[in-house]
Amino acid sequence: MKRAVAALAVLLFVPAGPSPLCAQGPKQVKVIFEFRQSDTQSRDAVQGSGRVIITERGSARPSGRVGVESSERKVTRTTGLFTVVQDGGESTLMVASQVPYPQVAYYRDYLTGAGYLATGVAFKDVGTSLKVRATVLPGNQVRVRMTPTISWFADDRSGVTEVNAASTELIVPNGRPIVMGGATAQLSELTRQILGFAASQSGSETLMTLTATVLE
Repeated sequence: MKRAVAALAVLLFVPAGPSPLCAQGPKQVKVIFEFRQSDTQSRDAVQGSGRVIITERGSARPSGRVGVESSERKVTRTTGLFTVVQDGGESTLMVASQVPYPQVAYYRDYLTGAGYLATGVAFKDVGTSLKVRATVLPGNQVRVRMTPTISWFADDRSGVTEVNAASTELIVPNGRPIVMGGATAQLSELTRQILGFAASQSGSETLMTLTATVLE
């Protein structure tokens, strides 16, 4: 009798419905930066040809013609970077572990001018990345926040600086690419520099898009 009462007490304390361990985990968001660069190459060539015509009387006269040939070729190259972020969490998108030396001075001057770094620090090596935060919103939308991060090495020290003042926040439709190349005011100058967009605009047509997709 005591065993039956104990078994009944255990059943009363078992919660109804699925176990919390079986509950669905937080959603994942895939954030993609895509760059499409189009170069148009044209070529105009003038070709000439000629010959000598001998007449019946023994005289000669030249004969020739000129042809113009024109061709145009359009080359499109597409590259992309992506990271997967947990809903409400953050992920780091590494852009460059070592930037070219001519760009080192740009990042040093930017951090110094913004007050993140003491004057006189000389960088020997610089890496760049973006800290990406994604939040799934109602209405099939995603909020994406990007914060530029710069890691640097000097002679006697090193550091990692998150430039919160240059953060960019966008609300984008789920799974739909958003063109950012034509609306560069949405991105801070530092973010565009880290992504290489500012340097790649000259001499060609560059299109940058961002796509945030909620993974099922």
